[in-house]
Order: sequence, then structure tokens, then C-alpha cells
Amino acid sequence: MNPGDFSILVVEDNSLIRKMIVHILRKYGFQVDDASDGQFALQKIKKNKPDLVILDIVMPVVDGLEVLSEVRKTQSQVELPIILVTAMQDSTDIVKGFQLGANDYLPKNFNQEELFARVNTALQIKSYHKLLKVRNNTIERELDIARLIQKKLLPASPPTLPGYEINSLYVPMDKVGGDYYDFFQMKEYTDIYMADVSGHGVPGAFLASVIKMVTQYTAQLGYDPTEILRVMDQAVSERGALGMFATAMIVRLYQESGEFQYSNAGHLPILIHRRSTNEFLEFTTSGAALGINYDFKKRDFLLGKSQLMHGDRMIIFTDGIIETFNESDIAFETNRWKEFLIEEKDTETKELLPKLLNELKSFSNRETFEDDLSIVVIDRY
Repeated sequence: MNPGDFSILVVEDNSLIRKMIVHILRKYGFQVDDASDGQFALQKIKKNKPDLVILDIVMPVVDGLEVLSEVRKTQSQVELPIILVTAMQDSTDIVKGFQLGANDYLPKNFNQEELFARVNTALQIKSYHKLLKVRNNTIERELDIARLIQKKLLPASPPTLPGYEINSLYVPMDKVGGDYYDFFQMKEYTDIYMADVSGHGVPGAFLASVIKMVTQYTAQLGYDPTEILRVMDQAVSERGALGMFATAMIVRLYQESGEFQYSNAGHLPILIHRRSTNEFLEFTTSGAALGINYDFKKRDFLLGKSQLMHGDRMIIFTDGIIETFNESDIAFETNRWKEFLIEEKDTETKELLPKLLNELKSFSNRETFEDDLSIVVIDRY
């Protein structure tokens, strides 16, 4: 730390003590200004923006505690350290000073080494916090860029299929998240991918991007859902780190007939809401999560088949939705999920998903969530 990089304001009504403190600090190389009363000190703090203030408690007109209280309305202990100077070491003023936000205190019978040590410590803490703030701002900017990149990994819009309405929602817990969904449309069928990477933030987003590359590669080769999961499994196993894994569900919908195939890797089942009878059907296959004990020869994923009837609503989602908890620690799935779907069974998907998001916020009484949220809703007319 270079003392010449820091400016200090000494506020003391006793001219002898004030000049002594100023002299000592300048000898150590600090830039030093002084003020003889509290009112003048407030003006200089506002105008000159010192890095640290050494402040006498007992002064006429505006005392040190009043100055301290006023400064803390706009500047924190990190932004502007303040060291109180007092002649009474056991004074209740010291306690009051710490309650108002003083960083330290100094008795008036101090020696040079003690003065320098306290000043140096306060300025080092300020420097560390300033460096941390710069690094945090850099990380925030990089996360903003990562968020934009991840946004490009997700489909810009759902596919348009005659006789169907498809919409989706993605809400990351942080600026970037580990959920992933996508669509790949062929002439006879459309593939819907949903994946949930363990963990959140940048590691989860990175592994989600690996899954994205796999889906693009395998879709072009015409692989069936089980083969796609097999390649995903290998990719997550080889590219993941520190025990990371992912769950995934792939649905292949034959739009003309309404038949669909599906294959699961440890993900939640597909939920079909048969709105004509308010019946709920679940479809899944056995299969371990991607990246767990991958073995090319032994790991097989199963293929299931079923039929989406006219009027049915297919819902593919991640667990962040049903595992949203309220203030009583009750999950959304327990007493609200299917009730909500029944209430909104006639709501179009483009309106349903914003309503669902608002419902989750109302249910949890929070604006943010503890997990990423992803959902794809498909209605067949």
C-alpha cells in the first residue's frame, strides 16, 4: 500500500492536537487535510471525498457523533472509514460511535506507531473491499455476457405445428442456469429436449451448452431418442467435472397422428393433462441420469410410446417448478400444481406460462427462486 495514494481528513477543534496528527501523517507520506469543526468537516467530506476521516468526538456546534451519523446516511464503513478520537477511553460515546458506524477509535494519548497502525489497517481494509468490488463488477459483466450466450442456446421461438400450440418458459435462478430445452423439427416429427444439469451458475450453463451441441449433432444424423441419450450420457460423463450430472427427457412427437415416443434419463415424467376428463397421466422410462457411471457397453435407455389425443395438454418440465416451496415449507407440487392446471385448462399456452410464473411467485412469496425453472407445454387441438 502506497500512503501517497490516500487522502486523510483530520477533524479536531484543538489546534495543537490537530497539527500534531497532521504532521505525523504527512511524515508517513499521506495526503492530509484538516478541519477545526464538524460543520466544516462535512463540507470538506462532500467536496474533497477523502479516503479516511480521523474525527474528534467532543467539538462545539456539530460534534463528532453528529458528523458520523450524517456521513453514514450516504457512505458505508467500507466506502469511508472513520476513526474516532476521544480523551475518555471508557466513555459511552465510544459505544455510541460504533453503533453509528465508526470503524475504530483512538485515545488522545496515542503514540505515532499506534496512529499509523490504525490508519494503515483501516485503509488496507478499504483497499481490499475496493479491489473486491472491481473484481465483482468484472464477474458481473462476464455473467451478463454468459447470459446472452446462453440465451442464444435456447430456441428463439417454439415450432409451429398445424393442429398444435406450443410454448415454453425458462427462468434461471441466477444470471445463467443449468436447465436446457430445445426443439428439432423434421418433416414427420418434432423432437423436444428437456435437461436439468446438477448445480447452477456457470458450471451448469457450460454443461448445458455441451448437451446443446450433442442434440444438434445427433438430430442431424436422425438418431432415435434412446440413441440421443446414449451420446448425451457419454458427453456429460467426459465433459462434466466434480461429480456433475444431468437428467434429461426426449419426446419425439409425430404431429399428424399425435403418436409420441419418449426416453428418460432420470428426469421427471411427462405429464399429460387429459382436459376432457381432468385426468392426469404420467409417462416415463427407467434410465439413470446422464454422466453417472457411464459405460458404453452396459448403458441402455428405453423407448416408450403413447398417443396424444385431441384436447390433451402435454407438459415437460424441470423440478424447479414443482419443488418451489411456500413459507410453510410445502412444495408447489403438493397442494397447488395440478389444481392450478385444472383451473387454467382452457387458457392458451402463451397466457398459461406467465400465469404459472406469477402463481409460483405468489405461492412462495418471493420474486426469485432457489432453482432454475423450465417448462414446455404442448396443446393438441
